[in-house]
Amino acid sequence: MNLNAKRQGAMPLSFQQSCEQKSTITELKGLLESRHFARLHICEGGNTAIVYRSNLKQCLFRNVQFKSLLINRCYIDGVCFDNCDMKNVFFSHSVITQPIRLRHCQLAGMRLLNMHLKMFIFEECTGVGQIIIA
Repeated sequence: MNLNAKRQGAMPLSFQQSCEQKSTITELKGLLESRHFARLHICEGGNTAIVYRSNLKQCLFRNVQFKSLLINRCYIDGVCFDNCDMKNVFFSHSVITQPIRLRHCQLAGMRLLNMHLKMFIFEECTGVGQIIIA
């Protein structure tokens, strides 16, 4: 195993939890580093967080107005955003195994750094042309 790649977050964390297990947090707050989020469902509210070198598997965000969300060097599998305000959401250097699904979201101002637009599925979203890609 390349330890330098692991330190930089290029490799996913080990999936030791079973797929049936559900994460217990109800909101994303603060710095969340080297965590495993499986079957996470966050509904409503405003969330402010930095998710760094973590796994996001089968997660659903519904009716969330993100105050600030940075997803950096994460392993993403089966994540869906439904009716969310994505203006302050930043995706960076992450590995995506299945495209991120966005339904009925407001996207103007969402930022992508080293992430390809083809890794996102947009379903009836507004502001798709105003995504910032660097």
